[in-house]
Amino acid sequence: MGEVIVALGARTALGHRAATTACAALAGIARIQAHPRARDKAGDPFLVAYDRSIPASTRLPRMAALAESALREAMSNLPTQALTHLPIFLGLPEFGPFFAEHHASEICVRLSAALRGSCPLTILSVPQGDAAGVYALEHAIAGLRDQAFELCLVGGVDSLVDALQLEALDESRRVRSASNRWGFYPGEGAAVLALTTHSFAHRHRMPILAQVLATGSAIEASSMHSRQVCVGEGLAGAMRTASHALPAVGRQYCDINGERYREHEYAYAILRVPADTFVDSLDYEAPADRWGNPGAASAPLLALLPIVAHARRPSLGGDPMIWCSSENGYRGAIVLRLEKCRQ
Repeated sequence: MGEVIVALGARTALGHRAATTACAALAGIARIQAHPRARDKAGDPFLVAYDRSIPASTRLPRMAALAESALREAMSNLPTQALTHLPIFLGLPEFGPFFAEHHASEICVRLSAALRGSCPLTILSVPQGDAAGVYALEHAIAGLRDQAFELCLVGGVDSLVDALQLEALDESRRVRSASNRWGFYPGEGAAVLALTTHSFAHRHRMPILAQVLATGSAIEASSMHSRQVCVGEGLAGAMRTASHALPAVGRQYCDINGERYREHEYAYAILRVPADTFVDSLDYEAPADRWGNPGAASAPLLALLPIVAHARRPSLGGDPMIWCSSENGYRGAIVLRLEKCRQ
């Protein structure tokens, strides 16, 4: 019958819990504000979305604090006493100048230490950027179907508000400012989805928030830093796989962030999927103007929006799709079927 989502957790500039984050984003509330210290080349403060309650100023401690908060929220709604093992599939930034393999290991070690005692857990990193949450979900689904475990957590975490990162993004003209309208607002956040089977959820009387109907992943050869023109082949492939043999998809929830590359990619991708894929191919929600660009936290954060919205006002507009694109070419899509919360 497919895998189901039974609990949520999140922390962003918009809220310290999943419901508050999602409700604020859906209401159009933005938390874009001036960075307290870092300034761009023009001498103006960077415009970012960040959690002011986290005292750390550098990337790894901020990521660890965000992820720990989201994980604790999700775990508080799980029957951890019934588990012998809890795998956590954690989406992380792609490896590059500001995030390397040892950074991924350090995040996992920090979180393992912080969550020790809750129940035996293993954190598996999925360092694939904005689309990491989709790839993490696919790993989790494979494990559930192989009966390696009965319940797991799937999430993502990132922070783009470190001063050194901001300077590099500004140098490459990627951040939005008074002199660059085709950039994004750097952000940060973490989100977690608890994934299990129908039978486990019913056995432990857990509310079923959504069913994962399908996922799709692909690689875009013409990535952001390629000299080739991106014509949406990778994103269209992920969309086609996720929507194959399903009724028309309803609203899309995506990580379009204001950069020209991303908008052009979407325009091409929509032309490459069958005409009947979506109820309305231009009906999409892109909250990067509210919570900033949350990087590797994008997919699980986006999944919160239709789940929380449906819990408050059930929609008949078709099954929602979440899709994301990473800098280095990873593309991913998820189609959910929403259900009323029930015991």
